[in-house]
Amino acid sequence: MPLWYRLDNAGKLYPAISDSRRTTVFRISADLTAPVHSGRLQETLTNLMPRFPYFAVHLKRGVFWYSLDSSRHPVKVERDSVYPCMRYPLRRRGIFPFRVRCWRNRIAVEFSHLLSDGTGALVFLKSLLAEYLHTGGVPRNDCGGLPVPGEGIRKGEDEDAFRRFGNPDLPSPPRLDPVFRLPLSLERPGFYKVTTGIMPVEILKKRARDYEVSITDFLIAVMLDSYQSLLLDMPSGLRKKVLAPVRLNIPVNLRRFWSTPTLRNFFVSVEPEIDPRLGSWSFEEIVDRTKYYMQYETDHRHLAGRMARNVRGELNPIARLMPLPIKNLIIPSLYASFAEKHYTSGLSNLGKVEMPAHLAPYIRRFDFIPPPARGEKVKASLVGWQDKVHLNFGRLVRPAISELYMFRRLIDLGIPVKVESN
Repeated sequence: MPLWYRLDNAGKLYPAISDSRRTTVFRISADLTAPVHSGRLQETLTNLMPRFPYFAVHLKRGVFWYSLDSSRHPVKVERDSVYPCMRYPLRRRGIFPFRVRCWRNRIAVEFSHLLSDGTGALVFLKSLLAEYLHTGGVPRNDCGGLPVPGEGIRKGEDEDAFRRFGNPDLPSPPRLDPVFRLPLSLERPGFYKVTTGIMPVEILKKRARDYEVSITDFLIAVMLDSYQSLLLDMPSGLRKKVLAPVRLNIPVNLRRFWSTPTLRNFFVSVEPEIDPRLGSWSFEEIVDRTKYYMQYETDHRHLAGRMARNVRGELNPIARLMPLPIKNLIIPSLYASFAEKHYTSGLSNLGKVEMPAHLAPYIRRFDFIPPPARGEKVKASLVGWQDKVHLNFGRLVRPAISELYMFRRLIDLGIPVKVESN
């Protein structure tokens, strides 16, 4: 087992920008059909961790960059809280960059993006669920390649795929203009409100098919349309002050284009938008614009250009030679000015979760909660399980106005939505 790991290309950013609101932590959870036994879950986790040595690490300060030091200390199961993804002192000595939580029927993993992305965290949770159910008496049938205790890691699971596939000589995408952002004050630190809309997957799929787009593209269009409606419903004086493009941050899983088994970060973002300054957009126009934008920007050549920008930033001589304390002072303000201000909100789709057939009857649902974002204030994420799709909003502001507009628009389009909140 390596004594330490470099942070991957995407992960290098997150330790510096992490704070009490922008924790960089996302969450994936599963609700089981029976209450979770915390002692058995702890035993399962302890047995499983040697299979994921690149997650059994602590953040360590270096002269120029953080690194990840291997740890032999056990990861402790924690009791869940009302507000997920919060109160996470990532830079404190001895803190793991992920945690496992449970409450009643729920098992949740919360990962900092410095360690992994949604794909890596989901593989870990699925392995944890499988082993927990097996130790509880469910027969050990074929688990379809899920990592299991006792086996070694597969070649490439711990690689920084940006270093292997990124070409810093490619041109970058153009810079973006500032966007419309919700004119709402932030909640106190530690508060993160989650609202979930539960939809039948077949009805959602049929409505998307009516417009000849995927579910992801359909929901992007609905979100853009919802923010346009929110903007147009504002009093004219306020609307004039905040009028700007509506743009979403959409992560793209690069494993679909470059084959790697890595369970660390391997994604870039694309940015579909509409510009209400040019006039009002009909829903049909927004769907068409989204469809062609996503087809164009998720071509592997354009994604390679986005990856090149990230790799080039890491290789920049000034960034490499700047001492870490100065990076920690400068990077948060640069991130707020050159990243967060370019997005109105975000939508991340984890896709449909698949579990081995013999384990599926013991699982009721999955949820995927996005990391809190100080600039965007409200973000959304999407996950499917069996016949339902869960659209989870996380917000750092008090009124659930973005969710209201989104769910109302979905209902107008003939999609029933059951709404839950913490």
